[in-house]
Amino acid sequence: MRRVRLTYFINSLEQGGAERQLAELICGIDRSVYEPSLVVCIARDQLGYDLPVERVHCLDAPMFPTIASVQHLTSLLERLGTEILHTTMGWENVFGRVAARLARVPAVVSSVRCTKLPRKHVVGERMTQHMADAIIVNSIGIRDELARRAVVARDRVEVIENGVDLLRFVPQGEAARESERRAWGLTGKRVLVVPGRVCVQKNQREVLRALGCLQRRGELPSDAKVVFAGRGSPPVYCSALRTYAALMGLSSYVDFVGVVRPIERLIGTADAVLLPSRYEGLPNAVVESMACGTPAIVSPAANVDGLVTHGREGLVCDGTSAAAIASTLEQFFALGPEARDALGRAGRKHAEHRFPMRHMIERTSSVYERVLAHPTRAAAGIGAEAGVEP
Repeated sequence: MRRVRLTYFINSLEQGGAERQLAELICGIDRSVYEPSLVVCIARDQLGYDLPVERVHCLDAPMFPTIASVQHLTSLLERLGTEILHTTMGWENVFGRVAARLARVPAVVSSVRCTKLPRKHVVGERMTQHMADAIIVNSIGIRDELARRAVVARDRVEVIENGVDLLRFVPQGEAARESERRAWGLTGKRVLVVPGRVCVQKNQREVLRALGCLQRRGELPSDAKVVFAGRGSPPVYCSALRTYAALMGLSSYVDFVGVVRPIERLIGTADAVLLPSRYEGLPNAVVESMACGTPAIVSPAANVDGLVTHGREGLVCDGTSAAAIASTLEQFFALGPEARDALGRAGRKHAEHRFPMRHMIERTSSVYERVLAHPTRAAAGIGAEAGVEP
């Protein structure tokens, strides 16, 4: 049976949740049915997956979109004989749809992975949504934002939650945990890992303020260690937070370790993962934490999809402020080893039931089947609607 030629389009394969989910999808898609290919704007690969594609096609377009890069994408789609184009993120969605129309690609699927979309991307989504046969999001929060700001009908949006590799992200035995702690210099510490980009969205500054608050009240345990694991975005922001931590007298309590590979070892050795984000879609870090049997401490914004029930798989802060984070950290530090282990076991069970990678891959495949059988794109050209809500 002839395979369906399926092309994925994303900016790059840098370290990030959307990029990792895409790589897992490409690796897991049924290659007896689909012939996958990948197009990127920038040849940056921080993931290191052995992708089952003949080659990764690069537009060499760090400033995508330009007229030349959209034309390049169009010609690539024609040359590859693409039958389904699956675009991911921002301008890649908007101008990928345009290129697909120019190349006469039969079906287009787009993924939106970010809440708080920049206004320019909201405008782009609103103007080109009719050029996609399906829109996939990983969170009800993103679905609702698309409906509110880009006027995308909710019934056109498919919510497919992220999956996690349950063979890669696993609870570690005591010997493995202690070995990993020695390697990181964390022996004898109560370790919280804050994964992801060091940026305003992830709210690391309020974590430092929360630690400072606990320290001033004499409630910060001497064995506490908070590890920030992620790239600075931008790098100067991470440098500023390092300086801020030093000025607050927190240098012995925090480490900024940059991008960590493989991250599952660090997550698995931690006592908890902390994600106090100001906004999120469905955060991989929380799902991966639960799969590793590590309790998750999350803000309400990082828990829109009800990943964590307070006191069951982890703890949920009352908000994103330093005071809210400090209060929840105080609750966490009061837990004994048995209570932390119980949260971790419940998290692993939850991940096994709700987030197997096969669920994400199977549901995405069903979208491909549907759009090939029943394309829904309007025949009209690009709209020019105004009045987008900020």
